[in-house]
Amino acid sequence: MRFLLFGLALLPGVFACTNILVSKSASADGSTQLAYNADSGALYGSLGHYPARKNIPSGTRRQVWDWDGSFFLGTIPEASETFNVVGNCNEHGLIIGETTFGGLEQLDGHNTGALVDYGSLIWITLQRAKTAREAIALMDSILREFGYASDGESFSIADPNEIWLMELIGKGNATGAVWVASRVPEGHIGSTANQARTRTFNQTDPENVLFAKDVVTFAVSQGLFPADADPNAFDFSATYDPPSPVTARLAEARVWNIFNRVSAAGTMDSYLDYAQGRNMTNRMPLFIKVSQKLHVNDTMELMRTHFEGTWFDNTGTTNPDLGAGPGHSAYRWRPLTWKSGEGSYLNERTVGVQQTAWAFVGQSRSWMPRQMAALFWFAPDDSATAIRIPLYGGVTRIPSSFGGVSGQDPAAGVPYAVEADAYNMNMDSAFWIYNLVANIAYGERYNDVYPLIQQEIHKYQGKFFTETATLDKTAAALFREGQEEQAVELITKYCETTGNWMTGQWRNFWMFLFSRTRDGFTTIPPKKPQCKHGQTESCTSRLLPDTQTTGYNKEWYARMVADPANRAHYQVPGSTVSAADERKMLRMDKQRRLS
Repeated sequence: MRFLLFGLALLPGVFACTNILVSKSASADGSTQLAYNADSGALYGSLGHYPARKNIPSGTRRQVWDWDGSFFLGTIPEASETFNVVGNCNEHGLIIGETTFGGLEQLDGHNTGALVDYGSLIWITLQRAKTAREAIALMDSILREFGYASDGESFSIADPNEIWLMELIGKGNATGAVWVASRVPEGHIGSTANQARTRTFNQTDPENVLFAKDVVTFAVSQGLFPADADPNAFDFSATYDPPSPVTARLAEARVWNIFNRVSAAGTMDSYLDYAQGRNMTNRMPLFIKVSQKLHVNDTMELMRTHFEGTWFDNTGTTNPDLGAGPGHSAYRWRPLTWKSGEGSYLNERTVGVQQTAWAFVGQSRSWMPRQMAALFWFAPDDSATAIRIPLYGGVTRIPSSFGGVSGQDPAAGVPYAVEADAYNMNMDSAFWIYNLVANIAYGERYNDVYPLIQQEIHKYQGKFFTETATLDKTAAALFREGQEEQAVELITKYCETTGNWMTGQWRNFWMFLFSRTRDGFTTIPPKKPQCKHGQTESCTSRLLPDTQTTGYNKEWYARMVADPANRAHYQVPGSTVSAADERKMLRMDKQRRLS
């Protein structure tokens, strides 16, 4: 656990992801839903594509690259057939997300000679499995054969009918992994955020719980669970990833926030002390029943949250918070933990964060043709400030502005993608354009800019909801008529064109925001128009926009002068600003007092 906490504070590219798992009957349209934020400041948020392949020659080897470190691990035998994969979904409606919990350091499989890390495990499984149960069995089989080159991981796995949470950790230098997978009950949702959440589990209910045969006996062999204890009392989280007050606050608090928003009023009140890290025995339930069914837009909203209106709200509106600044910002720069004097402190770790590489909300729909089962809403960068574009699991091309030449895995790179990466910027890259928009909302302009971004998000997201509903009917009719090739090209062309169009629209929006907020002013249209040829009245020869000062709020000024050194330094001699002084200051900025 010391290893995990140290990593959370200091590693610049550490993953700290959030997932939401929505069962069919908790979803407004009957789809399963899987939401995922891939949080890393070092990753390029590109959309990968693995084209389907058939009749792959026997003896073909597949390269495996570590996803975190992007280094070569080795090769494994390729399957004779692989499925079309777009991002984290495939043509059969299988969708997989993840969140790293780390767990016990002695069980970390890095640098042990193991061949498959958690990222590669996702891509390989999506290429080879059709259902969630197939995926769970395949993941176990792969790791038993080739070893697990990562540490503790929670996998969210959805298909058109079921959604599962699989929590898994390696065996250190031994091959394989131990794990437990739990099906989200109907009418419920799950969430996971960098802390193993599976505790005791029903070991005689294969319809709802699956697990590695040695999940308990391996713990016994490692001295982690008493040999004479009741196996049914085995607690996966307490054994392999025991929570601490710090991880409760930085990880489990996000789950509490999501559960609190979807369950009946007051349901999560009794677990607040656990999410605060103050009562570690008061663990939250693995799943929670929703008070009303979630539209996909509701799930997107959950993935944008920053603890607004809760005890954890760090915007300085619910609770005083100096870190929010004059703009009441919900964002905090890393590291999350810090020291002052003899004390240790932390900042809140919200669901929506600035260092997200990409985010998605995927729907898996049992009533659609297989190539359209997965409706995959994808966006690079901060999930709270990003438009999610629609894609289908069966499309054969992706928008060039969203792709990457290198891919998340080399085999997922697309040759027609925009030339860019996490270091080299390109103004045609969706990742970089989305970053430009988001960064204007950070810091003191949060109050001014964040609502404008949300307004644009809802405008475009609503447009895409309407368009995909129409496209669903048109393309599904083509599939029913046996025109599969035409249907696939129709959905592919729509997704490709829409994604690239959205990049252009978002670039224009960034220019609007930049113009509006440049140099610490709020710039709005001029009160007088620019003179047309020959015009001299009620106009100006140059366009002169109205540049309004933003300044700071009264609370911020009060905090400034509460410090004696600040007060002595900044206080006006004589404590008087005269009318003449005010006029002089206006003239410094080439302004004058208007009558």
